[in-house]
Amino acid sequence: MRDVITWCAAALAAFVAVSAPTVTAPATPTAPGEGVGRIALSADGNQHDEDDWASSAMSLAILARAGLQDDVVNYIYDNHIWDSDPNHRKNMTESVMGAGERFGFDTARFHDGADPAGLAAGVASLTAEINASGPGNELTIVLAGPMETTWMALDAATPQARTHVRCVSHGDGSFNQTHGKTDHDGHSYDDVIELGCQRVQIPDQNGELGPTDLSDWDYLKELGPDMEWLYSRLEVAEKGDVSDAGMAYFVVTGEKQASRSELREFLSTPPVPPAPAAV
Repeated sequence: MRDVITWCAAALAAFVAVSAPTVTAPATPTAPGEGVGRIALSADGNQHDEDDWASSAMSLAILARAGLQDDVVNYIYDNHIWDSDPNHRKNMTESVMGAGERFGFDTARFHDGADPAGLAAGVASLTAEINASGPGNELTIVLAGPMETTWMALDAATPQARTHVRCVSHGDGSFNQTHGKTDHDGHSYDDVIELGCQRVQIPDQNGELGPTDLSDWDYLKELGPDMEWLYSRLEVAEKGDVSDAGMAYFVVTGEKQASRSELREFLSTPPVPPAPAAV
């Protein structure tokens, strides 16, 4: 598996060398009180984690409900870079891109990590966002998949900038935190932290937001066509599990152990309109 990582690093270097002038400039952070700053997301869903088909869409719905679409500067999905199940990848892509389009995100910032060009572009973009970080301009990375793509971006970034990056994960010794290292000779959450970013480790979200009967989410169908579509992604995943979305809820609210009832109240509240574009 080291050959895979070596190839990915070489592909990233080649992409940056050829395409660096066209990498999108890091987004301007929101002012204090207007949001939580820049946010990056990562998730797999292309292998192992069917629940990501629901959690990814739910995470974007949560961020959109808070009016944070413009703050999401990078999303590397399908980030199980070692292999993919074609049907898993299809379902994950439909969830991420469908939610991105429905909830008003700039999907040019979304990158398919299972595609070599998408992986290289996504890691290069995330590296640029990390390098733009500093006091008052921190970046929060929500880690909902293996750690490898985030590790690659941090490893390529400047050491000082890394210290202004918050790396959010849930649980302790979870599959996503360890899988890349134990099964693919890659890197773990601890390896990511050793590169100098801030450890933000909240409790396992499966207790309240994990597998449940789909009827617990029936209310989504009453909140308009976009939320009805969100319910359809839970149907595809079949488990009613949106546990990884608890990290997005934490980023927005600071609540480390969200309940389904709290999430229902949050999603049932009228959305915050996105901030007007600067003139």
